[in-house]
Amino acid sequence: MADETTPGDEPPGGIPSKKKCDQAFFLALASKGTDAWNAWRRDPANKDVRVTFAGIDFSEAPRDEIDFSGFEFGENADFFGATFGQRARFSCAAFGDGANFAAAAFGNLANFTGGAFGDRANFAGAAFGELARFDDTVFKGRVEITGIPFGKWGAFQARLAVGHPHKGGWQLHGPGPDSLLSISFARARFDDGANFSGRSFYDAADFTNARFYSPPDFDAAASAARIDFSGVHIGFVPPGRLLHWTSESKVPVRLRRLRKIAEETKNHDLERDLYIEERKAERGVYLHQLLGLDELKKNLEGINEQKKHVWLEWRLQRRACNAHWLRILAKPNKITRLFAHLLWIAVMGVYWALADYGRSFIRPTAWLIASGFFFYWRYTEILAQVMAKAPDIEKYKQAVRMLALGNTVPFVGPLTIDSKVKEFLFCSGCNCPDPILPPEGYQWLVLGQNLVSIILVFFIGLALRNYFKIK
Repeated sequence: MADETTPGDEPPGGIPSKKKCDQAFFLALASKGTDAWNAWRRDPANKDVRVTFAGIDFSEAPRDEIDFSGFEFGENADFFGATFGQRARFSCAAFGDGANFAAAAFGNLANFTGGAFGDRANFAGAAFGELARFDDTVFKGRVEITGIPFGKWGAFQARLAVGHPHKGGWQLHGPGPDSLLSISFARARFDDGANFSGRSFYDAADFTNARFYSPPDFDAAASAARIDFSGVHIGFVPPGRLLHWTSESKVPVRLRRLRKIAEETKNHDLERDLYIEERKAERGVYLHQLLGLDELKKNLEGINEQKKHVWLEWRLQRRACNAHWLRILAKPNKITRLFAHLLWIAVMGVYWALADYGRSFIRPTAWLIASGFFFYWRYTEILAQVMAKAPDIEKYKQAVRMLALGNTVPFVGPLTIDSKVKEFLFCSGCNCPDPILPPEGYQWLVLGQNLVSIILVFFIGLALRNYFKIK
């Protein structure tokens, strides 16, 4: 039951005891503003005090004047079932783990811009009016913004106060707890899973330049075509981790579902990026399955549950591991598939290094230019003995540069190198043998440069084709 004490009731002086930290205390303290609230919150004696505004109606005076901007709420702040009028103000507010806004009702212009949430932030069944804003907000863990249909509202009703004005709030401010009107998550950051399943998007949803470090869940989300994903990043590894690897099979599944949304909204760049992320995720998932690591883990856990002597347990675990790998080696078909998959992983690594999976034409262009300098250096190494006998070193170096530059452009480039230039490269003196043979290793170097140039030019064309591709 919500406490009906008004914010005019002042908190007692000094550090309050946990017994005194009820809703009346928090309302009175919040009415004093950001500085007073944060001074109390930062006191070590209040570190573990849980803030609760569950069921409070902030839509009526004088509570509608409370501005939560910049508040530090700490762990498990509870706004379950709270009601807010127009312009709920939470900009730059900091929440710890377990912030709970489930079943809350917001009017228009709810503002969480620049806020920060810890793990398990919960907005399940929260109803938002027009122009709710979460721009630049950071969600450091999982966040639930799932929709709750009216037919399943009974599970929440038990916690709401008798006579709570939620239904009236839904009629006044928006369709209800299973939908979203115009809402913005522009430049927001989601470090873990974000769950929007069951929400109906009745108006524009702005996710431009948002960053998801785990694939969000939009299952059963209606009218997802209204979502603007321009410039969004969707990956499957936390920020700061260099190795993009996962063994969770649900990751590529979610990426495929998101790719369908991108296809429906004609967001071709996002559709391409999601396909690439899906293929990257499949590397670890398929390798995990081919190695049978789940089966091995299950066997080892079964040995641990037997609670045997440490030495015997270690021997049994080692025996189980050896038996597992021997079973794999005994199946040539599985070994072939395993090596093919490892080769595919290596190819994808090269593809990323040279062309960012076909998304960048600058990267292969840079590699192509760098290859010209590299092969010029290699030509000078192979032709060093001939160069030492050249009557004019500068002219010889110029001929080597022509050779390296000509082979940088495949097919056409080698045709620009005159046969006399090649003759000069292989024999710069007067007494030249007939026929003139290039030094050992020269032909392999030319073939290598032509192959590298062909691959890089292909990647340049592929990136340009992908950029201007219209489906």
